[in-house]
Amino acid sequence: MITIEHGYIRFSEADDAPFVRHLYLDKPKRAALLDTRREPVMPTVQEVRELLARKDAAHGLMYTVEDNTGALKGWCSLRGVNYEASYGELMFLFASEKDYDGALADETLEYLLGRAFRQFKLYKALVLCLDVEQALAGFLEGKGFSRAGAQRQALFSGGAWHDLYIYTLRASDYEGQKKEQAAGAISS
Repeated sequence: MITIEHGYIRFSEADDAPFVRHLYLDKPKRAALLDTRREPVMPTVQEVRELLARKDAAHGLMYTVEDNTGALKGWCSLRGVNYEASYGELMFLFASEKDYDGALADETLEYLLGRAFRQFKLYKALVLCLDVEQALAGFLEGKGFSRAGAQRQALFSGGAWHDLYIYTLRASDYEGQKKEQAAGAISS
């Protein structure tokens, strides 16, 4: 378990299955929960339990985010790491859109980016985001991510077509932000 100022980031466990399944039931759909064909899936609680018991979760690649009271708030992962191309995808979502405006989201993203850029030495990280995930998009843009591409009308859900955006952040930009923050803290 990783203790952060406003909560905890811990390895996901099979007991988290009801919370994670609830994320799949939420409307609108979320890009992080689409399958490899970029289509929505609706797993049962048992299927989610099995997913969380698999090797990826057991080796600390899937995380559940809790606030200081122990309430489950989000689910995240560094997945699809491509060492040859030196990038990885962050799966990053919170149960409530308002949580993207809080310190817990900041700390969770910082943890994932630290793993991606400092531990795995990746060149860039990417996050997928549907056009209806405006809180996530705003959060990412505020953290220095830029929209690197789009798949127009990639998903049909809720009676409408939705665009899928790819947001990226390079390691050099991340390290530049860290240096600016450190310089700002010193001059204060």
